[in-house]
Amino acid sequence: MLQDIFFQYRGACMMLFQREGESVSFRGTAFLVHPEGYFLTAGHLITGNQELMVVPTEETENFPPVRTETVAPIPVEVRQMDRERDLALLKFKQKIEISMPDHVISAAEQIPTGNAVACMGFSFGYYQVYNQLIKQAVICSRLSSGNGTRIFLFDSLVHDGNRGGPLINLYDGRIIGVVGGRFELQEILSRQLGKTSDLPIKTDVSYAVSIDHAVELMEKEGINVI
Repeated sequence: MLQDIFFQYRGACMMLFQREGESVSFRGTAFLVHPEGYFLTAGHLITGNQELMVVPTEETENFPPVRTETVAPIPVEVRQMDRERDLALLKFKQKIEISMPDHVISAAEQIPTGNAVACMGFSFGYYQVYNQLIKQAVICSRLSSGNGTRIFLFDSLVHDGNRGGPLINLYDGRIIGVVGGRFELQEILSRQLGKTSDLPIKTDVSYAVSIDHAVELMEKEGINVI
């Protein structure tokens, strides 16, 4: 099952980079959601008005090297941004022919606690290790934040490079969320409940924003959700 998910989405998940002056830095993961060249990612990965680009991975059945010295970036632009819900909709700047399956987006409200999921992304991209990883997890809770953002908590501790990647329902292979990162309880206590703690509160849980909010961005852009 995980193998099928990986082969379905490995070409759709791409590395997100940001150019700052003469330097280019890895930011996280973005993934294709529409054949017209639209991507979704986490909004907090995008800062300022720097040039953005995505880099696809080279599809191979062999064992790729741990480190890659060169990449082939493709420029993208921000088309819609929802800072409140931490989502961004990107698009290729140039026209590129894309073939992708229909119905890649799920009805997230139907996903119950205990559902098996997978997340994909470039976990160690900040260390110039650009291999794509897939991890299996279980939805351990569903929450609504103080601003009404619906989020899934899942029992897999994702690395920073996974931020912006897809959370995928294992049973139908459809995307149900955009990975935001680790679930930081201290931040939640401070921001949502007005409480603070001097002690570190560590969890082994990560979170993803429901794809329903991303669908709203896509509809605002005027594209049909597939």
